[in-house]
Amino acid sequence: MTLPRPVIVGTGIAGLWSAWRLASEGRRAVVLTKETLADSASAWAQGGIAVALGPGDSPSQHAADTMAASDGLADPEAVRILTSEGPGRVYELLALGARFDRGPDGRLGFGLEAAHTRPRIIHAGGDRTGAALIGCLAQVVRSNPLVELMEHTEVTAILLGEGRAAGVAVLSAGEARIIPASAVVLATGGVGQLYAITTNPKVATADGWALAHRASAQLRDLEFLQFHPTALKLPEVNPAPLISEAVRGAGAILVDRDGHRFALDADPRGELAPRDVVARAVAAADATGGAWLDARDIEDFPTRFPGITTILSSHGLDAARDLLPVAPALHYAMGGVRTDLEGRSTVPGLWAVGEVASTGVHGANRLASNSLLEGLVFADRAGHALADEGEKEKHPAPPKDVPLQRETGADGDCEQTRLSMRRLMTADVGVQRTESSLLHAEQELARLTRETPEDAWRTRNQLLVATLITQAARRRRESRGGHRRLDYPPAGLRRETA
Repeated sequence: MTLPRPVIVGTGIAGLWSAWRLASEGRRAVVLTKETLADSASAWAQGGIAVALGPGDSPSQHAADTMAASDGLADPEAVRILTSEGPGRVYELLALGARFDRGPDGRLGFGLEAAHTRPRIIHAGGDRTGAALIGCLAQVVRSNPLVELMEHTEVTAILLGEGRAAGVAVLSAGEARIIPASAVVLATGGVGQLYAITTNPKVATADGWALAHRASAQLRDLEFLQFHPTALKLPEVNPAPLISEAVRGAGAILVDRDGHRFALDADPRGELAPRDVVARAVAAADATGGAWLDARDIEDFPTRFPGITTILSSHGLDAARDLLPVAPALHYAMGGVRTDLEGRSTVPGLWAVGEVASTGVHGANRLASNSLLEGLVFADRAGHALADEGEKEKHPAPPKDVPLQRETGADGDCEQTRLSMRRLMTADVGVQRTESSLLHAEQELARLTRETPEDAWRTRNQLLVATLITQAARRRRESRGGHRRLDYPPAGLRRETA
């Protein structure tokens, strides 16, 4: 009889690293993705990995910068783990064949990004770090006989047996079935597609949060959402093309319709202030006539930023010639499925790693380029812990009589509902919020939910998570990090759970 294996849901950097770590410990695993290995936010990441490996840098300094950016809510122990274990994970990446950009002397090159006090961002292929890393890890995972990869397989529910995660219900090639699991690891990424303007790929539909919530796992800090300050402002383009923070780190400045460098009015660090500060400044400029990124003084832009150059060219723009229209876009979720420092959720047998998880590392605001590092470090810890637990834990079978979600076509008829939801979230639960905007969003989301058929389960899952985010934002009556209430000034310390 074949024993159940851990089932990993998602193929970004956290999901692939979890699978590789389990395999390196001699453990089999099944990796599921609803599209292909190339469809993840990790693969789209233009920025690099923040890691304390450069001259004059240290994990303690990286930790101090992370704590400062978190606006008082990061867990110091989680941050210590992230910054102290990060260098080891990067060295392992190098050993697996990952290639990072180097200087003429052959040493790793380190870039500077917002709120970092040292240049510590390493890149691959200039602005193609995510694609390079996912390409490397995908090859490693595909070639490992201990890892079974199932693409075009959508998880519809986490199944519980005797009070613990015992399997998943899936739709694969149109067939609804159950996959038993010794553990379920959520690595499903973010929630960007709940918003009208986002840098996230179209697969980032908050699946993991919905699955975890319906399995009674605790979620926390859902109100803390990071809006990237500089997405290209192009009508009806989804996802919004991202202009990496590294461009501002290389010297690009933000100007309004009068050519005024407005970021300096918001913070003396200007364009390199924390992202939430810059995003609000860009939003204010955009609302009063427009905001533009001026990168015309950056030397050799096409070589330094080849991916961005290609994107700009496809829209008739040239960084050497044009001011680039920008606006904030939903980029990253700091909160998520509450986990311990090895990835365990509050439901036995259910784990979460990467953006879907809330490890305590980011607090109210993520420090730039810490996300890929978090995916590596905490997926590694989860993989080790799972490998150890696998020999000790009892693995109950999933229930056999659960109703399975099937492809009904109902979600295809709900495009207008999802469009209304996305516009509502951007307008009322976006960069800046008020009691009245949040109350309006709650009421409209409730109406949309009532009007959505039960068998349009994908749409209902998105409406569920949008509602949870809005409720969390109403409960937090303060402004902190990525959560800005115009009716409450920054003050106090309080976590929210859902």
